[in-house]
Amino acid sequence: MKDDTSIFGAESDNLDRLLRFALEPPEEENQAAQTASMDTLTEKPGGRIDKYKLLRILGEGGMGIVYLAQQEEPVKRRVALKVVKPGMDSKRVIARFEAEKQALALMQHPNIAGVYDAGITLTGRPYFVMEYVKGTPITDYCDRHKLSINDRLELFQQVCRAVQHAHQKGIIHRDIKSSNILISVENERPIPKIIDFGVAKATGKPLTERTIATEDTQLLGTPEYMSPEQADMATEDIDTRSDVYSLGVLLYVLLTGVLPYDPQTLRDSGIENFRKTIRETDPKTPSSRLTKLGNEATAIAQNRRTEISTLTKHLKKELEWIPLKAMQKDRADRYRSASELADDIENYLKGKPLIAGPPTKSYRFRKFARRHAVLSTAVLAVTITLILGLAGITVMYFRAERALGDAQAITDFLTIDVLRAVNDANAYEQSLIYVLDNASEKLDLGKFKERPLVEATIRGELGWTYRLLGKLDKAEQHAELALRICEEQLGEYNFETTQKMFHLGLIYTAQNRWNDALGMLNRQLAAVQRGHPTEYHAPYISLGLLFEKMGQYKKSEECFLRKIEIVRRVKGGHADSYIASRLLAGVYYRQGRYEEAATLYLKVIKTSGRDSEGGDMLKCAYGLADVYRDQGRYKEAEELYRSTIEKRQHIWGERTAIATIGSLARLYMDQGHYDRANELFKEIHDIIEESENSNKPLWYLYNLAVLRTKQGHFNDAEILFEEVRDQWQRKLAKIADDHPEMLTVINGFGVLRREQECYEEAESLLQQALEGRQRKLGSDHPACFESIHELAVLYKEQGRYEEAEKYFLEAIEGRRLKLGDNHPRTVESLNNLIALYEAWNKPEQAEQWRKELHSIKTANE
Repeated sequence: MKDDTSIFGAESDNLDRLLRFALEPPEEENQAAQTASMDTLTEKPGGRIDKYKLLRILGEGGMGIVYLAQQEEPVKRRVALKVVKPGMDSKRVIARFEAEKQALALMQHPNIAGVYDAGITLTGRPYFVMEYVKGTPITDYCDRHKLSINDRLELFQQVCRAVQHAHQKGIIHRDIKSSNILISVENERPIPKIIDFGVAKATGKPLTERTIATEDTQLLGTPEYMSPEQADMATEDIDTRSDVYSLGVLLYVLLTGVLPYDPQTLRDSGIENFRKTIRETDPKTPSSRLTKLGNEATAIAQNRRTEISTLTKHLKKELEWIPLKAMQKDRADRYRSASELADDIENYLKGKPLIAGPPTKSYRFRKFARRHAVLSTAVLAVTITLILGLAGITVMYFRAERALGDAQAITDFLTIDVLRAVNDANAYEQSLIYVLDNASEKLDLGKFKERPLVEATIRGELGWTYRLLGKLDKAEQHAELALRICEEQLGEYNFETTQKMFHLGLIYTAQNRWNDALGMLNRQLAAVQRGHPTEYHAPYISLGLLFEKMGQYKKSEECFLRKIEIVRRVKGGHADSYIASRLLAGVYYRQGRYEEAATLYLKVIKTSGRDSEGGDMLKCAYGLADVYRDQGRYKEAEELYRSTIEKRQHIWGERTAIATIGSLARLYMDQGHYDRANELFKEIHDIIEESENSNKPLWYLYNLAVLRTKQGHFNDAEILFEEVRDQWQRKLAKIADDHPEMLTVINGFGVLRREQECYEEAESLLQQALEGRQRKLGSDHPACFESIHELAVLYKEQGRYEEAEKYFLEAIEGRRLKLGDNHPRTVESLNNLIALYEAWNKPEQAEQWRKELHSIKTANE
């Protein structure tokens, strides 16, 4: 193992000789001559230092100059070369310079700039060669790329881990700030790099044999980021928690866009007042600091891809606790380490209790409930109630002669093994994941080695629960093991085995593993067909839903029709599957078959005989309202939307109605009522923010992007479209490019680019959307005529009148056939064609189509 005192492969005695030459003060009689000749010997861009060609100056500090240099041997690469400034080669400066070099040499971390080489120039000044980081200060990078709060936190975590590495090597940076953390991009991923250890301090042995006796008379570091103990120049008692403080300031800036103390006031107040402020005055909370910035706050929120109200709410709840704890005046109250600070960021991102949070049981319980809202009404009761149901499931699934024994085995496992694990620690510290993980460990240790079917049942339910909690890797592990056991013990065609296939197919779907999900559900279908011929229609619903998610609407339609056909054959007469019929109506709607969709929705509502306020009926009413909206039957659609919203909110709460509210907002957008639509989007935003899950659905972000485009708020629209596109690409993976939802986003993005007068990009996007829609949906789908119309508008704006005419005529013909003469979209294309002829100076054609439009309106009246 390489010794810490060896740098660049050189032994310590060789380095000592090098340092003695560099650190030895010049003789008094030669000092003046040496200084006088410095100007003529100073290295300049274009010159060389050893094997390094100096290209340009990157920066200049108090004691050194940093050059961009080209290394020519033994490898060719660009490096940063730091050399002591002429006239600054005092014992103090040389010692500090050597300390920085030694600090960098001790550390090897992907987020810390590395050091390659060291030497002495011809003028006798030390230099060392570092990794050249071509990057941007972290705060500038985050704002320029409009990174979200979560993205900023993930970058910040990497910085904390790097600082922790330095601390483990015995190095305190003492000058952590934005400009000393550069973001470079590697493989399209932002990578933070910490630079400039020029004022670093060792916590153990000195970094150099030359001590700096008068350091306590200098203020080392950057005032705005400086800890109280660092500001107190009378003490040398600095430890790693000083860096934790500076990290807190950096996080404060990443969240709010401003420093906790006004920098101008801080620097203008004089050294004593500055030190007093840092030591005694608490910073304002990030949320209150933000709200007092006025118009500037709006721009800060936009740089974080959010709105000012949303950002303020996030800060007020918990997020601001983290930087405030890191910046505590008493370092004993701060995070104990940079690693602990990074861990608390992880806690926030995962919804766990914060170390920085109030240490109350009620707070920790609320966090538990939020993370497991689907399952929890109490910390332990939910866990036990959820899994104890396995005993009843066992009785249902297993043969009667062994049902009681297996049920008892499951009950004993839960009451003895699982509950005992809960009792081993404070109840409010437990999470459902902890309990499930403990149960998993017991199974992995062979708890039911002799009773594999009991294990399969427990693993099946554990997998189902992990899926609900979003822990898909663990869900997959249990579901696959449960399926394998059932196949071995019961055979492929047993009902329990096919149920395990179904569960695993759902997990693959949640993981966006479309082909795996399809393969597993087809396996289930084949097994059910062979083993349970009277029940083999069951898998068609799950298969139909999967095809719908994949954008394969024709295959989805076939599955639902097959389901209905088999139910009628098995049950006789006109028996129907109302769920399959409702889902089939939705697929008709997605295919643009509005009349068929409306007819089927009305049939289900009329003949199902179910409660008109039941979930299925409200879904039918919502779907029918969508159909009416796209048919241009705006009044009927609005009435259905409003009644559905009212019933949903009354029965299940506000959150369950947001999709319907969003569809109503889209209806207003179609009618040009942008202010009314905007009010509804604000309502949705507030409901989401007040709920346990504040993630905004993709349909909300997309429709808001469309609205912002129509309102002329192009920068906001662009941010939203980019976020929606990126999320859809991650979600859809390999099928993204051809998925109808993605094509809709591409079409909307194309319209935005046209409004921004980026005509070349707009045409490319709109053509991509049109070709994809024609290929995926069929050339007569209303969505295709939408893309044709938008392209025609683009060509009209560019003065490409002949192309515009061709596309408008095609859009009009298609919309008249598909939607009707008097549909608002048909009228829209007619009006644009008339405007085209007027711009083209063709008054006769304009008048001809004006009369056509008038006759359509008259017939409609």
